[in-house]
Amino acid sequence: MNVNVNDYVQAIKTRAVELHGTTVSVELSGGKTLVGTLAYAIATDAGGYQRYPDVCTVTVSTKAQTVRIDRIDAIGQG
Repeated sequence: MNVNVNDYVQAIKTRAVELHGTTVSVELSGGKTLVGTLAYAIATDAGGYQRYPDVCTVTVSTKAQTVRIDRIDAIGQG
């Protein structure tokens, strides 16, 4: 099965935008799962272009965990 990595990463970013501020379950490529509140928002640069950050933050029991988007296998409501 051929998967375009850029399309997959963009799909994860889009899903992260949808779930920003909610409780999520994030499955990481190493097999670990984080359950907590997701922080991920699109930024607008000086030229007015929207930029998707390459990392998100999952707060688990008051401890913020920074996660690279390309290391996420799946993300869903937790």
